[in-house]
Parts: sequence; C-alpha cells; structure tokens
Amino acid sequence: MKKIGGINMNTTTCLKGKTAKKNTSIYTSIKEGLKEVKLHKQGKIHLKTWDELYNELKNEKE
Repeated sequence: MKKIGGINMNTTTCLKGKTAKKNTSIYTSIKEGLKEVKLHKQGKIHLKTWDELYNELKNEKE
C-alpha cells in the first residue's frame, strides 16, 4: 500500500457519479463539506474565518 500526501492509495476512487465508493473517507469529507457550504450560503450556520481558526488554535497551544 503506497501513501501519497498522507492518503492511502487503496482508498482513493474516481469521484464521478456512480463510480464513487460511498464508504471512502474522501467521498464522505467532500459530501459533508458541500453540505456545510450550502448551509452557510443559506445563512443557517457560521463558518470560521482563517483569523478565528488561527486564534483558536493559538489559544489551544497555550
């Protein structure tokens, strides 16, 4: 099993329509991310800005 960029190549799939395996972490991550973007555009959730995320991570480190 070969790793490229931290991704096991055995888990990668073609994400075109029906050929995508729905149990892969890549497919699931993309699907969840698109749901979040849709909710953000509808004004139902607030996504953090890069500055908010950076400050939160910096405070966790301290």
